[in-house]
Amino acid sequence: MSLNGQAQAAPQTATAKKKSYFATVPPQEILPIIDSGYESSVKGIYVIGDVTGIPLVKIAANHGAEVIDKMERKKAFERNSHDNGQLDVVIIGGGPAGLSAAIEAQKKGLKYVVLERSHAVNTVRGFPPGKKVYSEPRFLQNNSGLEVEGDREKSEFLEMVDQAIKQNDLKIKEGVEVKRIRKRGEHDFEVEVADGSPFPARNVIVAIGRQGEARKLDVPGEDKAHKVVYRLHTPKDYADNDVLIVGGGNSAIEAALMLMDDNRVTLSYRRDEFFRLKQDNREAIEAAIAEDKLTVLFESNVQEIREDEVDLQVKGETQTLSNDYVLVLIGTLPPVDFLLDTGMELDGVWTTKRVIYCAIGILIGYFTYFQAKHFSLTPVPEGSDLTYVPGFSWIFNFLADRFSNLYSFYYLLYFTGILGFGLYWGWRYKHRLIWRRNLSNIFFNWTLWWGIPTLLVALWGKNPWTPLLTRSLNAWPLNMTAFDLDPIAQPGEPSWWTAVAVFGVIWAVILTFVILPVFTLFFGKFYCSHVCSCGALAETVGGAFRHRGPKGDTSRWVERFGYVVIPLAVLVTVLHLMGIDTPFGYYNSLVGTFFAGALAIGVYPFLGQRVWCRYWCPLAFWMNFWGRWSRFKISAEPGKCIDCNICNQYCQMGIDIKSRALQGQPVTLKDSPCVGCAECIVRCPMEILHLGELPENKPYRGGTDAGPGSTMTLPVLSTLDIPKMNDRSLEERG
Repeated sequence: MSLNGQAQAAPQTATAKKKSYFATVPPQEILPIIDSGYESSVKGIYVIGDVTGIPLVKIAANHGAEVIDKMERKKAFERNSHDNGQLDVVIIGGGPAGLSAAIEAQKKGLKYVVLERSHAVNTVRGFPPGKKVYSEPRFLQNNSGLEVEGDREKSEFLEMVDQAIKQNDLKIKEGVEVKRIRKRGEHDFEVEVADGSPFPARNVIVAIGRQGEARKLDVPGEDKAHKVVYRLHTPKDYADNDVLIVGGGNSAIEAALMLMDDNRVTLSYRRDEFFRLKQDNREAIEAAIAEDKLTVLFESNVQEIREDEVDLQVKGETQTLSNDYVLVLIGTLPPVDFLLDTGMELDGVWTTKRVIYCAIGILIGYFTYFQAKHFSLTPVPEGSDLTYVPGFSWIFNFLADRFSNLYSFYYLLYFTGILGFGLYWGWRYKHRLIWRRNLSNIFFNWTLWWGIPTLLVALWGKNPWTPLLTRSLNAWPLNMTAFDLDPIAQPGEPSWWTAVAVFGVIWAVILTFVILPVFTLFFGKFYCSHVCSCGALAETVGGAFRHRGPKGDTSRWVERFGYVVIPLAVLVTVLHLMGIDTPFGYYNSLVGTFFAGALAIGVYPFLGQRVWCRYWCPLAFWMNFWGRWSRFKISAEPGKCIDCNICNQYCQMGIDIKSRALQGQPVTLKDSPCVGCAECIVRCPMEILHLGELPENKPYRGGTDAGPGSTMTLPVLSTLDIPKMNDRSLEERG
């Protein structure tokens, strides 16, 4: 079990005003943007632990140890003559991250205080008796002052924490609810608390976890605090009672299983079946239902809570149940409002600045794909239809003049970016799957896609193999001219060119209707992530933006646009072959140029790098059709998912990988548009995802998906590199 939140942000009070915002990712993926030193966009406010998006105890503890050292290197604790009794740092949250930071602050003799709303490591204190706190990733070294190595039961873990607090004489104020952080100037903050004086500080560390305010039912009677609770502290509190548990997640199921032997338990769930359950929980609850140990009401919602009864609407009809206690276990709301109130920039939340930058990105994309061909970077003859852009002629002391057209120069940068960033991300991850993906993209793009045709033109002035090379990888309907018989031999040219052109069309037919479907059946949509020129740019140059892909039901609904693009592609191709080119021209400008290039690449930093592939690419939808019979799968080891959501967060295609992993079910092409980029496999801190079938006798570190010698080594997933792996650093945002 991971530690999903070390402490909690202040809940919204009755008079507090909710922050309004627009986001293209779910609330649980709205995270602070921090640099490599854990500093947010508000200078002096640092963010560590679970709230950065990685809910693992050991990583949180290492964050706390590292942040103090990084702050010291930034000279964040240097004082002036007007400090007015400020603390060096206020640490908000008494979980592993906050306590680890406090230990380091104590060692360095800093003036600090830890403010905790409830009790230290409050989330663990709420665990049922006997539940364990695990110490993944196993291969990650613990650099903190907390002994978080090894799996510990709740009581043992709490004993370790209490002993660390006592031995280090940590300055902790429990029961102090932080309301807001007010910035007064540079390295000048006031941390305002409920029922108390504010704490002046030069710096603030936010270590509040991801569990903020408990989700409420918003029904009459929910304010009955003596019977309505939002956490199961211990089963011993309940005996021979009528207990209603609201929820259908793992917490609700586990609570029902623990209470059902000594109580009359009813479980109310709004869906028509359980969703995202761990396999062992699913099996246990199904067995309990079969043995009539509890009652489960699907498609039900609480209507009213009274002193001895509860009204529920079950499949449209009202039912009244006798009731002593109601446990509302429907999750928590991440502390988005609290974080927004600090003024820090959050990834996934759209601000006015972000909208403006996105619009600029689209305009730049439009210029590149529609106007750049009319500009030259070298002087042009008088009367030329090209416009000269001065200041860049020196570049062509090193480059061939054929790149002087701005559009050609852009494509030089395009493929150079694939090469440079492909090598960079391979070196950064040091993982076999990433190296394989990126080297494959570099090879195909620097040979058949672009390299060989460019070399032939550079050497001989023209490329006689264009009818073959342009069709070698670029299949219809991505290549809308794949079935054109071009070029036909011109006067004075070899007659065999026509034969080459005919063979090019035959090859295009075979590639589209035989090779790619068969390839998809065996390997899935690897074409999209390992071969395709659009996908190559996405996986390399766009690698830092993959977590910004839209998520949720709305984005999945937009994916249906592909069912419009495919018929349009068929129609305009048929008309084009019949000699009617007007619809073809419109289609090529709108879909082939604007959507595929100008818009898709322009929104890389804002909506992720797979907008084109996911919503509009007709070839991707052609492969989706064949994918329903594909052998491709990403398998998950049953019972080992910790519900950290990292796989979902970095899935550029918006696939709910986590729900499948929780159930021990694979990701396939039968119900998902997975392109096989393997990012979820590499990112998973538990290393439980694998391409294909699950390996037998998998060693814990690296497994069959790691490189030779288990290359998923400490420098790659060290705590120093965790913010970089999350691509949250300010330097890398672009």
